[in-house]
Amino acid sequence: MMNPYNMHQQQGAMGVNMGMGGQYAHYGYQQGPSQHYGSYGGYFQNNVFECNAWQAYQFGTQDELQQVFMMEASRSPATAARQALQAEDLMNVMNNTHSIRNYYRINWSREMCSIMIAMLDRSRDGFMQWPEFLELQRCLVCWFNVFMQYDVNRSGFIEAHELVNIIGKLFGYQLQPATMTTLLKRYSRVVYDQYSNTEKTLLAFDDFVSVCVRLRAYTDAFRARDRQINGRETGSTYFQYDDFLQCVMCL
Repeated sequence: MMNPYNMHQQQGAMGVNMGMGGQYAHYGYQQGPSQHYGSYGGYFQNNVFECNAWQAYQFGTQDELQQVFMMEASRSPATAARQALQAEDLMNVMNNTHSIRNYYRINWSREMCSIMIAMLDRSRDGFMQWPEFLELQRCLVCWFNVFMQYDVNRSGFIEAHELVNIIGKLFGYQLQPATMTTLLKRYSRVVYDQYSNTEKTLLAFDDFVSVCVRLRAYTDAFRARDRQINGRETGSTYFQYDDFLQCVMCL
């Protein structure tokens, strides 16, 4: 994707439903620190409600953002009846709403929009209602501000070691080096820097969002199935094949 930058400094997020297989929670919801899973979610728990997405996007009121949502939802009978969006509709809002597009300065793909709907889909019907849309926008603003804190040269990318710091130190996940290497291989790209005559491993904002969504969702799904002993987490679980597919195929 292209450079995801605009010089906005608003902070905050509301939260994203990261439940899978019937286990639901706001993104800002924080389970207690764990020996096996770390203290993930604490950063967002401590930063919820600090600002509103409509302010970050420079709308005059929240109602103006809702009007954008409702206008897109009214374009087809299926979405109008539900007053909700599907992936194509969310993609249209993110790419064609001038103030939102200027804020992130990237092209949102249908696949990414499908993932973002899935992480909030409490009814599991493939549609995004207004409250879920508002949660998503607040969470995206928060992710974007985190990304900007580490993209100090405003290139639209963060480097591999910065992602490691974000996931481990800021977000509080407890991951092994091999797991971090796997994440970097999946979501980053290696580019040649002609100025330093070296290769750099870089991550764009849309890739960063993918990491944030999936890492939290999969951790919550696994933790909900932890094979506890005497009420204490063990860091291990048992999946039925169908249950496993429901967890990994919904995002």
